[in-house]
Formats: sequence, C-alpha cells, structure tokens
Amino acid sequence: MANDGFSYWKRLTGAECAILLLLVAIMAGAALFGGHAAAVASDRARLADYSRALFARAVEIAAVTTRTLQEAAATDAPCSAADLDLLRQLAFYSQLLRDIGRLEGNRIACSAAWGLQTRRIPGLPAPDLEIKGIRLWTGLPNPANPKVVNDMAANRDTIVTTSPAAFAGFEPPAGSQIDAQVTYRDGWHVFLALGNADGLTQLPTTPWYDLGRTPYVHRCEDVYLLCVTARKRDAGLFGSHPALPLGLGLLGSLAGAGLGLAAIGYRRRREALPMRLRRMLARDELSLHYQPLRALADGRLVGAEALARWRDDDGNRIAPDVFIPMAERMGLIGVLTRRVIRKALSEMAPRLRDGDGFYLSLNVSAEDLLDAGLHAYLDEQVREFGVPPDRIVLEITERSTAGHAELAESIRGLRRHGYRFYIDDFGTGYSNLSGLASLPIDAIKMDRMFVQSIGTDSPVNAIIRPMCEIARQLDVGLVIEGIESEAQAAYIRELMPSAIGQGWLLGRPVPLREFPQR
Repeated sequence: MANDGFSYWKRLTGAECAILLLLVAIMAGAALFGGHAAAVASDRARLADYSRALFARAVEIAAVTTRTLQEAAATDAPCSAADLDLLRQLAFYSQLLRDIGRLEGNRIACSAAWGLQTRRIPGLPAPDLEIKGIRLWTGLPNPANPKVVNDMAANRDTIVTTSPAAFAGFEPPAGSQIDAQVTYRDGWHVFLALGNADGLTQLPTTPWYDLGRTPYVHRCEDVYLLCVTARKRDAGLFGSHPALPLGLGLLGSLAGAGLGLAAIGYRRRREALPMRLRRMLARDELSLHYQPLRALADGRLVGAEALARWRDDDGNRIAPDVFIPMAERMGLIGVLTRRVIRKALSEMAPRLRDGDGFYLSLNVSAEDLLDAGLHAYLDEQVREFGVPPDRIVLEITERSTAGHAELAESIRGLRRHGYRFYIDDFGTGYSNLSGLASLPIDAIKMDRMFVQSIGTDSPVNAIIRPMCEIARQLDVGLVIEGIESEAQAAYIRELMPSAIGQGWLLGRPVPLREFPQR
C-alpha cells in the first residue's frame, strides 16, 4: 500500500505538482487567515465587552458625583453638627464615594470622614480641569492625610472624594494584554489608566474587517464629557501560542493536499474517460437495463425500453448523461447504437417473437437515423434474431426533429420496413405542431416534468390536458414518462384511457434476469 502511494506521487506531472502545491499554499493560507480572523473577532468582542462595562462605570461615577454635589449644596451653617450629619448620611449611602466635605476658600474645612478640621491643613492646588462648573482633581493626595490619594470633584463650597474601590474589578486580567484609560473629552486629562496605557490615544473604533495586530475601541458621551479608549495588544494569532498557527497551517496544508489529489484524480478520470469509452465499445462491455411499459387502463405489460448502462474497469457507474453525449462528440454514437441494438435484440428476442404484441423501444439519435448504414444494420439484426420489425420502436427526441427534412424522409423509409417511431421528451423541444403533424410517428412520449407537476400549483400542470388533446388530434398514441404515484396514474387514465405508462410506480429499470414476465 505504501509503495502504491509512493508510485502515485512519482507519476504526478509537473503541472499536477504545481496545482497541488498551489492548493496546499492556498488552503494553508486560508486556514491561517480564517483562524486569525476568528481569533481577532473573539478578541474584539471581549475588548468591546470590557470597554462597555468600564464606560458604564465611569459614567455612573460621574452621575453619582454630580447628584451628590447637588444634594449636598451649601447650607446656611456649613460644618455644623446638622451639616456633618447630612454629609455622613450622603457618604454612607454611596458606594462609589469615600468622603464629602465643605470648602473654605481652597482648604477643606470639614468632611464626613474627618469631621471638623481643627488644625491647619494645606489648601487644594488649582484644579486639573473644570467642566460645567465642576472642578476636578485626579490622583490628589488628601490634605488631611497625604498618604491617601484620591480623585476629587468640587462645586462651589462642596467637595466629594471618589472611593478607591470605585473601579474595583476593572483591572484587565493578567495576560489579557488589554489596556484602557478613561479621559475627558479633550483627550489630555486622564481620569483613570488601566494596564499599560502608555501611548494609548483616542483612536477611532477599529472597523470589523480590520484584522490588524492591535484593535481599538473608543467611545464618548456628551453629558459628563467622558471617553473610554481601550486596545488589545497582539490580537488574533499574534498573541497565541506558536502551536496554534502551526497546527492551523498543517491542517490547511493537509486539506489542500487532499483537495489537490482529489482534483488531480478527477481530472485524470475525466481525461481517461474517452479512452475508456473507446475500450468499452471495442470490447462490447456495454450492459442494458429494461424499464417496463404498461397500459394504464389495466396495468398490462406491453413493452420495454432498453437503457444503456456502463461500469468502468474500477466498477464505477458512468451515467448515460455523461457517456452518451461524449460518444456523440467523439463520433462514436453510431457504434454505441449498434451495440445497444444487437445486445437488446439478442436478450429480448424470445419475448419479441411471442404473439402478444410485446415491443422493444430503442433510443436513437438524429445522426443514427441519417446513417444509411445503420438502417441496413438494423434490418440485418432483426432478420438474424427473427424479430418482426413492427415489434421495434425507435425513439428520437423532439429536439432532434426540428428543421430536418432529411430526417423526416429517413423516418418514412424505416417505417416502410415496419419499424415504429415515438417522439421522446415531447413538450421540451422546438418543433411546432404542424411540423410534428407532418412526421410519420406512432406515438408521443410526454416528458416526466409534466407528470411531476400533477397535484401541484405549477403552471406546467395546465399543459397536460392540451397535450393529451394534441395526441388525439394527431391520431397517435401517448406514452407517459415518470409516473411515480397512483394519483398521477389515475389523473392520466381519466384524461387518456388508452395511454401507456412508464415510471417507478410501474417498474424500475432492471437487468433482463429481473425483468417481470407480465
């Protein structure tokens, strides 16, 4: 087995090797690109969730700060016992604020946490920023205890201190490589920095199709003029373990190799098929299946259609839709038709010699009928096997009858010998009614697509009744293809009691040994 695989690789041509390598490279690249795109999308989703939560908390802190400053507006007796009770009550119910106090000038006179300041403490420096009348300090040592660093906000003579735990839980997880900062709208005053925020600037949101190494998320609001900017460093495969891209590339390469070998195998089979077709015809290895034809009125077996079948040397079934058009293109259709005629007559001769009127239907092409040699061959075969010519029906598609005056004359000549003619696939060709009326035919075969429309809303269903009327007007028989249900058979019986049926309901194509006796 290993030697077979090795020899297969050795038999690859230069062009096949190039195709194989190209597909391997394409599939490996596609796997890496797809894996990277999926990883970036996942990283971007986590970054968006994180920045959204951080943004919501920053806005909440700003809202609580603003509301508390309004509720603790200066009273007539700042820093009195009643005022300190109010400040302590407000501070107690706020989880995001550490302290609330009063200002005298630029120094804190009292606060809920420190009480009344009886000692002289340093005044506050100039604020870092003032927004809508609110003065803001970021990372300011508390004048009462310089070891404590807080963010502070003041409105007139009221000041609040943000709790150090206000952003608890928002530090990016270790190894996440997420950085973020909360800034004011001007972009320069940083309210909070998380992770490694060095060089983090306010950049536009990364488009969804951007698969770069560092996606950004940036959002702002207009009430408190806050913005949040976040980024993910080494997104996608850039930050993954080397085994992941290596594994993806390997899987893609294997998929590409498999696809390439399948494509090469298919190409070889397609290229070899004409040669195998010639060999099959030369060896006369064609086989036949026969599909029953039954009178719809009583189910009586009246005939059989011979259908060519071919399995190649490897046992693969080659569909007639493949090898028959190929034989036509290769100029071998006459040889194929002769093989079918001889095999079908040799197998069906005993049935055809019976006196019950059983007939054999054979498919022929326009090229066959224009071949005088085939006429002589057909006569020779019916004489050899002792089959009456009127037990042979030659089927030709309606498409083949369009615009062939010579074909019509050929049909007349064969009918004079006793052979009968059916127009196959009626309703799918191009012949007009007057043209068909001029042809010496015995029956028309309604294409299966019309039968399949029975019981549906398809507009094709409306054509069935007129087609039955055409058969009456032409005074020819009607054969219905593709009957698969009793409802379809009953519908046709009602329209055309004399019709002959063909389809899986009445019998599937089978080898001669399985063909029914009645």
